[in-house]
Amino acid sequence: MKNCSSSLLMAHRSWLMIIFAYDFPHKKTQDILLRLTIEGLKPTLVIASPWEKLSVAPASLRVKPRHCDLVHPREVCAALGIAYRVLAHNSEDCVQALREAKCDIGVVAGARILKQPVIEAISVGIINLHPGLLPQMRGLDALQWSIYENQPLGVTAHVIDKRVDAGLIIAREVIKEYADDTLIDLSLRLQQTEINMVAPAVRHLQQYGLNGLEAIPMGLSYHRKMPAELEATLPQLLQKRLTKKVNSR
Repeated sequence: MKNCSSSLLMAHRSWLMIIFAYDFPHKKTQDILLRLTIEGLKPTLVIASPWEKLSVAPASLRVKPRHCDLVHPREVCAALGIAYRVLAHNSEDCVQALREAKCDIGVVAGARILKQPVIEAISVGIINLHPGLLPQMRGLDALQWSIYENQPLGVTAHVIDKRVDAGLIIAREVIKEYADDTLIDLSLRLQQTEINMVAPAVRHLQQYGLNGLEAIPMGLSYHRKMPAELEATLPQLLQKRLTKKVNSR
């Protein structure tokens, strides 16, 4: 009865939610803001991190679509009535802004690795949608490594901790694969699945908090960026993979 009463209390309280985003047009940010608002879960605040040049080498094999429908998140927030601030996510100013906002739940719509002070400034937890099945596909290039290691393709909704792609698992969902899929098809389906999972993940935390969530074990390794020589093998591996799946049906 105690757990039932606790869940009932969680479900009927008022919730404040913050979105971590980039301060430039970004497909995942745009889609998460729209989906949550449509689902009746409009965020209170977006904290957008400024653009920064990364030292990561570009991929030798393109797996993501080239979007042409992107709106700056500042404009999306203005249209939806969501407060918008530009702050580096791991800065002291960001931590102070989070404490002042007193938000219960965070959602990562675009961010680098968030550090402990940021995580601790959110009372319940911060949700990330990872385009790989955790804990096996932690780290970068989850789609590519899943194909290379012949693992299922899917998305994990999880509450983050200070480790890379770790914390507490809310839900996993395996995506469908079709005989004529390309890497870009699969990447797009993973992105769409992330968006489909965001509202249920938020509602789960609103109803149950962190109770009963599966913890990702400590000490597990994670993937780095896939080297170009391995990326070059992916088209052939994908063809074999999809042919095998079709023949096994």
